[in-house]
Amino acid sequence: MNQRAVKIIATVGPAIATEERLAEMIAAGVDIFRFNFAHSSREEHAQRIRLVKELADRAGRPVGTLADISGPKIRLGKILGDNYELKQGETVTLCSPEAGEQGWPVQLAHFDQYVQPGDHIYLADGTLRLHATACRDGAVTATVEIGGPITSFKGINLPALRQPLPTVGEKDMADMECAIDAGIDWIGLSFVGGPEDVLPVRELMERKGARRRVLAKLERRQALDRLEEIIIAFDGVMVARGDLGIEVEFERVPLIQDRILKAARARGKPVVVATQILTSMIHSPRPTRAEVTDIAHAVTSGADALMLSEETAIGEYGAKAVETVAKVSLVAETMTDSDLPQLHSVHKEETALAHTAAILAKDIGASVILCPTRSGNAARAVARFRPQAPIVVVSDQTEVVGGLTLYRGVHPCFAPLTDNIDQRVKTALQVAARLGFAGPGDRVVIVGGVPAGSGRTNLLLTHRMPGN
Repeated sequence: MNQRAVKIIATVGPAIATEERLAEMIAAGVDIFRFNFAHSSREEHAQRIRLVKELADRAGRPVGTLADISGPKIRLGKILGDNYELKQGETVTLCSPEAGEQGWPVQLAHFDQYVQPGDHIYLADGTLRLHATACRDGAVTATVEIGGPITSFKGINLPALRQPLPTVGEKDMADMECAIDAGIDWIGLSFVGGPEDVLPVRELMERKGARRRVLAKLERRQALDRLEEIIIAFDGVMVARGDLGIEVEFERVPLIQDRILKAARARGKPVVVATQILTSMIHSPRPTRAEVTDIAHAVTSGADALMLSEETAIGEYGAKAVETVAKVSLVAETMTDSDLPQLHSVHKEETALAHTAAILAKDIGASVILCPTRSGNAARAVARFRPQAPIVVVSDQTEVVGGLTLYRGVHPCFAPLTDNIDQRVKTALQVAARLGFAGPGDRVVIVGGVPAGSGRTNLLLTHRMPGN
């Protein structure tokens, strides 16, 4: 098995939506597939989520799934002819559904309440810029400052957002329910503004009796003011550099990325770095030197995963893009500081034991840290300390295996487990040997909990593999 620690997320789109192409992407090294619910129907997403699970089983390795939920993203509606060329100096009117005048449709009620004259309005990932001149009765009139081509349903960004947008709407709830029913592993919530935004998601899962992990996409200026609270409330975060780079000054994005990475790592939460990872490879088989450097910086800064968007959704070289991230990440991982971090709450029993396990593995030169688990807590606790040894997780819970596919350095595997601790350890050792993580004479560190299924992390063992 590939021992690359950093995970690769690929977005499913028209370019890779077939069974053949998805299988090719898994072979190239994809660890998680992202399903963007802003596009395609729920039925299509559900079918593809199930297909990925089947293909992963055939490939003999876990592949996670992430449902990207739109959240309060402001978008244009359908424009005449589906495309238009905005010209500098032109005047346009953006209209909410209830507005009593003609103009470009906006998929947000009372759009005028979120804008004031003088505000900038960005379209199409910030490539076009308008200057608001009048706001009234659901309509906003604006002058084009930076023109260019625009198509239906493109996103709208308001850096000077005048009031909070609704958090999770009816469409979002229906999308999440569809994703959960299809067996999704992670739910990514867009445009998170505060820790309270996770509550509707948790309530939905409680009603459905489901356990799924929730990722906060950080793409709003307001979220940065409550970063620590958001990291605590969610199971992981994403540095969504596309919208974030419009909401804040673009020159600050690298500093903000590093700040988020450090804050999340300190809390032991996984971090995804996303947007324009390999934009040039949408139409080119080779990356730019700047893109390679960007990937290496994200890896050495502590990212758990890198996410490809258009590169795989509509790109001509999706598999090559995945292979490129894999190659650069492997080299960059050798440059990562080997010192174990000191994190918050290390005084807790399970955190202290996990910290000890990481130190022990380093001191005895263990080839692998094994975590037989039903809850995944032991694996997540050890992963906080980024040990040099890979963490192999053996679980009989499919949602645990799927959820751990996002964590750096964690290699989850499904296998039946009994309540007998000796048998659980034996099974984990067999899995590690079969996957090539432990060979004859290798030292192994084992972390788990007793009694089985308790969710506790209170067991630490060492073992030497028989042979040599």
